[in-house]
Amino acid sequence: MKLLYTPRSPYARKVRVVAIEKGIELGLVSEDLVNKSPGLVKANPLGKIPTLILDSGQTVFDSPVICEYLDSIQPKPALIPKDPDKRFAVLTLAAAADGLMDVTVAMFMEKVRHPNDFNAAFIAANEVTVKRCFAYFETQTARLKELSIASIGLAGAIGYLNFRMPQLWQSTDYPRLARWYEEFSKRPSMRETVPKEK
Repeated sequence: MKLLYTPRSPYARKVRVVAIEKGIELGLVSEDLVNKSPGLVKANPLGKIPTLILDSGQTVFDSPVICEYLDSIQPKPALIPKDPDKRFAVLTLAAAADGLMDVTVAMFMEKVRHPNDFNAAFIAANEVTVKRCFAYFETQTARLKELSIASIGLAGAIGYLNFRMPQLWQSTDYPRLARWYEEFSKRPSMRETVPKEK
């Protein structure tokens, strides 16, 4: 299997962490999202990463679907519970983590596209959303202790925010979440996938 990705994408990092935790080997193909390769747009009409290309040639996207696919082909460790109540509790947390990624990426891209005249109101509104997410996850740390698609997604979201906008991660304001993140970040899968500048 091949994963079309970029090294700094939090969505791709989530997939990579899942694969490492499950012992699934993925061939990594780094993509340029400005000059999209024919291979990427052929595999994914949206031209987005991450996109997984199976050995059969079938493609799977985007990150939640890829993670569910990987969880299905290698059941242990189970990252998405089978029990309906537990399953949807985990998937709801995972959706909140993905939303935190979305907000952070949107803010970063706004500043990249308009470095001197970015929309300050847009940034401010999204910073409020980030803090609201952190406050929510501060109340959910007991549910994050188990390795799951939610804990992996949240760790990736916080990691990306630390990478792009570290000033927004005031860990002293969220002590339980900060302790959880510090501990989770020690996992080999997290260390191996830390985003780096070029």
